[in-house]
Amino acid sequence: MNFKKYLPFIIALIAVIIHYCYGGKEAKNNYINFNKSNLNDKLLGTDYYARGVKIIFKYNQYVFYPRTSDLNDNSIFNATTEIGDSIYKKPFQKILTLKKKNGKEYKYSFREFK
Repeated sequence: MNFKKYLPFIIALIAVIIHYCYGGKEAKNNYINFNKSNLNDKLLGTDYYARGVKIIFKYNQYVFYPRTSDLNDNSIFNATTEIGDSIYKKPFQKILTLKKKNGKEYKYSFREFK
């Protein structure tokens, strides 16, 4: 058996496993923090974060994993938001509401990590 031939594959596999284990725990912690939050604030910005979206408010920021669907006219969350839009979500609520400055509302479900 030629070990050197398989070494890059083994290293890549180990890297993927480590990333999956670490990333899974981080995503779960992000979800727990976001899920228990009471959001009723104006948005200062968004950013992509670990396959999710970081929403930034004056005093807090959260990471969540929005789903594009018919609820939001198949609009990608990060592309739809603008500074000054409002975000609403009660603790443990399964839908986040994005209210645009022009009054239009989009509803987003999000990935849950249990």
